[in-house]
Amino acid sequence: MNFKALDQFLDQLIAGGKVPALELAVTKEDKTVYHQAFGYADDAKTRPSSKSDIRWLFSCTKVMTCIAAMRLVEEGKLFISDPVSVYLPEFAHLKVKNDETGEVHDAGEVLTVAHLFGMMGGLDYDLKAPAIQAAIAAGGGTREIVGAMAEKPLHFEPGASFQYSLCHDVLAAVVEVIAGMPFGEYLNRIIFTPLGLTDIGFVPSEAQLARFTDMYSYDSTARELRLRQCCNEYVLSPRYESGGAGLFSTVTAYSKFLATLANGRSPEGYVLLKPETVKTISETDLLTPGGRLGMNAAWPTRFFGYGWGLCGRVHLDPTYSHAKSPKGEFGWDGAANSFCLIDPAERVSVMLGMNVRQFAYGYHVIHPKLRDLVYECLSAK
Repeated sequence: MNFKALDQFLDQLIAGGKVPALELAVTKEDKTVYHQAFGYADDAKTRPSSKSDIRWLFSCTKVMTCIAAMRLVEEGKLFISDPVSVYLPEFAHLKVKNDETGEVHDAGEVLTVAHLFGMMGGLDYDLKAPAIQAAIAAGGGTREIVGAMAEKPLHFEPGASFQYSLCHDVLAAVVEVIAGMPFGEYLNRIIFTPLGLTDIGFVPSEAQLARFTDMYSYDSTARELRLRQCCNEYVLSPRYESGGAGLFSTVTAYSKFLATLANGRSPEGYVLLKPETVKTISETDLLTPGGRLGMNAAWPTRFFGYGWGLCGRVHLDPTYSHAKSPKGEFGWDGAANSFCLIDPAERVSVMLGMNVRQFAYGYHVIHPKLRDLVYECLSAK
């Protein structure tokens, strides 16, 4: 292994002013083979980035939510073919709105758990919907606010297309109902405590807040970074635990979670999911033809050779993607450009912590380049 090329790439991102701070951890089998922090955690440049830095994960949260749900699938407590209404009765009588005509009619298809995993439920990210706002104003928790999401008409029949949405927030509520406890408590029981993860969760302490990196937005017109408030708009109420975007974490903590999946167990021997379950995740593409068309419309260049499965993107065809990662690699990213990868075939995991929003360059250039460099460096002498 030789990580010189990776160091140079990350150094250039900081030196070129594209990224103010980042942290990368790579594991291979049972070892962390690379873990470095670059740049400064604060805008004043008084705090060099370090492995104790904390970030909002935003949509990297989705990976953990899907894994928590797959734990229930593995245990026979949840089937992906189940109607969502079995667990959340509010979703039994959904409406669909024709976005062109405005006409609203009863949904002809049943919303299933598979549609939630696959982002094909017809939901959106409209947190300003009146029913959701009313549930927030009432101090609702995960179960109550997700229930309110059912009042908004879907954009299409379940399964007919793909739309990035609150589907995984709904999935978290399903997990909560089956587990019989708050979603965060369930994560603590099956992931945080067994893996010894402390700097991760939905509600940071005051001490943890002091360790957050500053957050930025990228102004594509001025081509410059702008400091913004380090907040998470998906924390909808003190009791709401967003399965789609609500977690904070250190890179260290999330990397251990990813490595446990890539290796089949933690270094201490804890098995979060059986190898056959992880293999199923790495082989499953949930997209229907309409779903694939919808995903390509949403992200026309990001998914060459990839599909969408039981845990975010899933690598289907390396000859089409030209990616250095093998078939079956899966994972996702987040609104501030954090990125995670789980590769059970070669027992590799990658966790990138970043803190820049509205930054398409990160998704389209940094993430794929970083992925390929990791594999090149792992095989380099």
